[in-house]
Amino acid sequence: MNYLLFNNEILISDGVNARRIDRKDLRDLSSIDKVNLCVVDVDVLIAAAVESPIEKKDSILVRKFKELYQHEDYIIQDEKIDHNRFQVIGIKEQKVREVYSLIAPERVESFIPYGIALRNTLMHKKIDLNKTVVFVDDLGTERLLTVFDGLKFSRTRAIVNNGEDILPEIKRSQIDFFKKTDFYLDKKSTEFLIVVNNQVLAAEISKNTENLPVEYLNVAYPALEGLKEINTPIKFVLPEEILRKRREVDLKKNVTTTIRCLSVVAIGSLYFLFNKMELGMVSQQRDRARQVNQQLDEKLTLLDRETYREDLRRQKFLNYGISYLSVIDLIPTNYEVESFKFTKMDHWSLEVSLLADSQGPYDPIPQIRILKNADIKDIFVNNQPGKHLSVTL
Repeated sequence: MNYLLFNNEILISDGVNARRIDRKDLRDLSSIDKVNLCVVDVDVLIAAAVESPIEKKDSILVRKFKELYQHEDYIIQDEKIDHNRFQVIGIKEQKVREVYSLIAPERVESFIPYGIALRNTLMHKKIDLNKTVVFVDDLGTERLLTVFDGLKFSRTRAIVNNGEDILPEIKRSQIDFFKKTDFYLDKKSTEFLIVVNNQVLAAEISKNTENLPVEYLNVAYPALEGLKEINTPIKFVLPEEILRKRREVDLKKNVTTTIRCLSVVAIGSLYFLFNKMELGMVSQQRDRARQVNQQLDEKLTLLDRETYREDLRRQKFLNYGISYLSVIDLIPTNYEVESFKFTKMDHWSLEVSLLADSQGPYDPIPQIRILKNADIKDIFVNNQPGKHLSVTL
């Protein structure tokens, strides 16, 4: 992994050693594989907006940013710094195109503001960002001044290193930052810590008459160090790349929807085919059962003709159920049939045993129709009264 810092000059690090690249000779960038990079020249705005829906939040932040920076095209990212409060960070589109003209987009792992990369290093080095911190990044020919307050950071100012006292510029950066963030009335101008990555410069600033606290940070290129551990979703990309990703997302959604629809149709078709097959099997079973019943009826008729040939010759048709129903139809309701026999010796005869439902009196059995010649006797079964009927047909 390589790390790049884009400013008036380009700094590149392989994670161990850092060097400068002359803008007139950018051949060194063509051989770079994967990179994390940051750009110094960004504009920052602290703005309030509702957190959801996200489309409304984005619309509010873009509108507020364009009200201040409306003369050029910007690519904007934001990060949440408090409830309904966001830090809006914009890089000029021309600058983003310049970076991607030197390094192909597919090789760029992260593309963030210099302020975020520097903030990562300060937090890693245990610098207390709950205080107001003015960081002076001494790059030799110029010095970069950035103000931090919690997660918030200012627009980085580049000061030419001409040997003059830099303390007034430090104070100016601190005051300008709080004026733009509406916190100036709550902060005293002396309530800040100065952090410098040049030991000689730190010693020089510490001699100030106001006793401003100064700390030395022994990191030659803190922004390049901060690019090694990126923990932010921010990545600046070109507008056409954003549109391409949106088209990919839409395409994936459409493909997913199509697959779901086809799955539903396939499941429905399988269900229909299964039901059709099942109904076909049931229909076949029903036809087979009908054929079996028909065959059994034919066999039973054949057996009847062989067994009761004489009776059938005389009576044409015998139905045991009719005899049973004819008897039952005449039996009073307070009797229940205990047994029923339909036999033939020299003639057909019925023998029926009936039991009374209760111990009390029971209705007489009418001797009419099929029972007109019935022989009726009283019986007891397990001390339960009943009747025995003998009928000769």
